[in-house]
Amino acid sequence: MMQSLFTELQYPFPSRIHPDHVLIEKEIPAFADAYTFLPQDARSQFKAAQLGRLTALWYPDCPFRLLIPLARLLVWVFVFDDVYARLPLSQLKAVQDRLTGILRGDLPAQEEESILHQFAIAHHELAFHNQAAAWKARYLESWQYFFEGQLLEKQYSYKQELTYPRLAEYIGLREKLGAAYPYIDLVEVVSGCILPAEVFQHPAIQQRRFFVSRLTTWDNDLLSFDKEKRSLEAMNLVAVLQHEHRCPLEEAYRIALHMRREQVAAYLQLCAGWPDFGPWNTAVKDYALRLDWLISGHLEWYRDNPRYA
Repeated sequence: MMQSLFTELQYPFPSRIHPDHVLIEKEIPAFADAYTFLPQDARSQFKAAQLGRLTALWYPDCPFRLLIPLARLLVWVFVFDDVYARLPLSQLKAVQDRLTGILRGDLPAQEEESILHQFAIAHHELAFHNQAAAWKARYLESWQYFFEGQLLEKQYSYKQELTYPRLAEYIGLREKLGAAYPYIDLVEVVSGCILPAEVFQHPAIQQRRFFVSRLTTWDNDLLSFDKEKRSLEAMNLVAVLQHEHRCPLEEAYRIALHMRREQVAAYLQLCAGWPDFGPWNTAVKDYALRLDWLISGHLEWYRDNPRYA
């Protein structure tokens, strides 16, 4: 199924990979082993998931000194989403509050859990607190958006008897759950160019960011249906469509692929009608190219990935 889907899911813009992708992949085992509360087999699964390769596909021209914390933060979000999302609501909210505190300047105490320490280390390595205040504020909002989605998902996922939202509700909730926006924000740190508010808030920029989130999350849903079903996750486009239409799985895939084709066409139309940003044209062109790398690199990462076998 996955190989046939790849034929359907290609983009007209290529992915790139960092020349040091082999070196950054070698860092992943140590990042996974930092989560000592995980059993060895769980850590082995994270080590095998090619998260260094995903980092190298997302940020293919990143200085290596930044590639390391970006990979650390990518391992972190997979551990956090796979493990902590299953906690009771009050416990999950408490951990999210501590993570928000870390971004506001708190430091985790020595005895606190590794999920807090790894988050703090990654942001220290990224020199997060030296970044522009406006960028930090919206980066914090991006994480809070994801955290809100995790809390809302609890009403559907991680139960023996899954329930499913209506398609319209799923679409809004899936936007929050993708965790794409913090990693989109980090594109500016990698490039060394923080967009000013008047450029960042332009509707075309906001739409382009939206499409990165939409396309990467829907690609994920199409390629990870089997894994997410095993993991008792309800927030999957194919699963929601199958439930809503009471249709065979093949029909749900057909509908999902049609919806995705419409989104790709809308994205390409946005790109074709790109506005003039005056003195910021060069910076915005570079930013837009990097967003394309996020989309195409994310899809390429799934190829032959044991996480989704």
